Amino acid sequence: MSYAAAAANVNRSNIYYWQEHDSEFEKAFKVAEQAATERLEREAWRRGVEGSPYKRTSYWHGEPVGTDEKIEYSDQLLMLLLRARKPDLYRERLDVAVAQVVKAIAGVDPQSVL
Repeated sequence: MSYAAAAANVNRSNIYYWQEHDSEFEKAFKVAEQAATERLEREAWRRGVEGSPYKRTSYWHGEPVGTDEKIEYSDQLLMLLLRARKPDLYRERLDVAVAQVVKAIAGVDPQSVL
């Protein structure tokens, strides 16, 4: 929000005011937000699936001795994309057997506490 306000040369509080009091502004703001989200998603896809070119020059005693070129992929972004598309399959699972933990810590049968 701060970046957009500065780029438009308006006070940030004006944006909030216009959102609350100008329905046309609010609609345009939502369209702009959606466009920004889609741009972020495209970039996540590019980095996770298509990769980013990477070039590094190696030096020995200050002299270049070789250049390494490859494509780097973001496993984290790829995982986020998978979770967004199939959350039931790719979500993180936390399976805690509460009864076993209570028994181990307290040394009592959890059913007797209930």
